[in-house]
Amino acid sequence: MSEVKLVNISKKYEDREYISNLSFNVRPGEYFTICGPTGAGKSSILKIIAGLIDPDEGKIYINNKFFNNIPAQERGIGMVFEHHTYALFPHYSVLENTSYGPRVKGGDLDEIKKTGMEFLEMVLLDERADAFPRECSGGMKQRVALARAVMSSDQLLLLDEPLSALDAKIRMSLRKELMKLIRDLGITCIHATQDTEEALMVSDRILVLNKGQIEQIGTPFEIYEHPNNLFVARFMSTCNFIEGRIKNIVDNSYSEILLINDQIIRVKDSSFPIDQKVVVAIKAENIEVESGKAEFLNGIQGIIETSRFVSGNNIDEIRLETGDVFISKKHATELWFSPGDEVTIHFEPERAILFPYPKIGLKKAIEID
Repeated sequence: MSEVKLVNISKKYEDREYISNLSFNVRPGEYFTICGPTGAGKSSILKIIAGLIDPDEGKIYINNKFFNNIPAQERGIGMVFEHHTYALFPHYSVLENTSYGPRVKGGDLDEIKKTGMEFLEMVLLDERADAFPRECSGGMKQRVALARAVMSSDQLLLLDEPLSALDAKIRMSLRKELMKLIRDLGITCIHATQDTEEALMVSDRILVLNKGQIEQIGTPFEIYEHPNNLFVARFMSTCNFIEGRIKNIVDNSYSEILLINDQIIRVKDSSFPIDQKVVVAIKAENIEVESGKAEFLNGIQGIIETSRFVSGNNIDEIRLETGDVFISKKHATELWFSPGDEVTIHFEPERAILFPYPKIGLKKAIEID
């Protein structure tokens, strides 16, 4: 198992700092995911670890050995980078591509072939072992590249959007198989993706990256349930935001917040001083929607703008009387709404998160490029 440590890594492209003074460590045997929007710098970090590009500043250590000057081909790292060819050898079969690494290193060919078939079975391609890359779809090529990378990896595996070209059902199946296989093999894995569901499902820890800077590192539970800023809350979940000011502190536990329409809501957080401007964040799955005007703790009236059925869930968009648009996501029920319906949304004080109002403004703080 490999331990990876990056210290003060920076990288510029065309006079623009793309990665800025970035430091983190990956523990031996850990499934570590770098998650962020397009252009955040995820692929560049993997390429720096792999030796495909050099950092302008900073140090790379693998198993406490300084790796900056070691050529890529000598680092012993298995990798899959998002590319339409996936660097497959056109004159080799799917099985030969998969088992390429162990074959060039030498060893029992029958055993290598057997292991190669097991990896192809894992990516649902064992029946296409004799096919050539020209006979494979983009998704199949991606799965071959994934099987080859895992089979070739000694102790460290780098995956850049390894499942992006696959259809939804295969992608879901491979997430589970990949996570189990890598843990069974004892490989340290660094996986880059913009798919938040994927990151939350496979990771031991997640690094949330935005514009080349670390926003938060933590377990999937910590990242999802306890985001440490507005960007993480916005990017890692479907989250609603409403601004207000601290009006009062109740029982040293709850903050009463005055909204723009002079309504007061309550949140279980007493850490902010009275009169401070704040943002309340509530995940879509924690919003309840009731028909008509009704009295609830943290109840706010609104009008249904859209109501959709998506993958077994009711997704409602509600224009609140504050002017904000909230999204509610619930398992489908018999309670359906239509555009124009009057409703009341409400949420539990414990299910909301308070953030200080950002200096750059709420819209800019939650913006995803």
